Amino acid sequence: MSIIKGQLISSQRYLNMSIVNERATRFKRFIVNVHPVVLRGVQYTILMDGHHNYAAAKLAGVEPDYRPVAKKLMKIIGGMSEREQEALFINNVTDSDYYYVETGEA
Repeated sequence: MSIIKGQLISSQRYLNMSIVNERATRFKRFIVNVHPVVLRGVQYTILMDGHHNYAAAKLAGVEPDYRPVAKKLMKIIGGMSEREQEALFINNVTDSDYYYVETGEA
């Protein structure tokens, strides 16, 4: 069973390519933390942490090692209603609107 539900999205576009290149050559496992969420009635999975690892995995030609977000964050999110979770994720973005990670399309 895949941890990715729906399309993978993110609101962080910034990547330091020197970090990505270094990890692509050094790392064997690329851990990426994700969280499934429904936004405006559509199922997505948000890339929460590990953007540099994700890009490095793609550069190295391997699949990232997707993991759920940390237990502490899961406890906080789990205490919220679905509507509260949706509002949290819609209203709190990093440096861009949400976009599809695979294509870059917003």
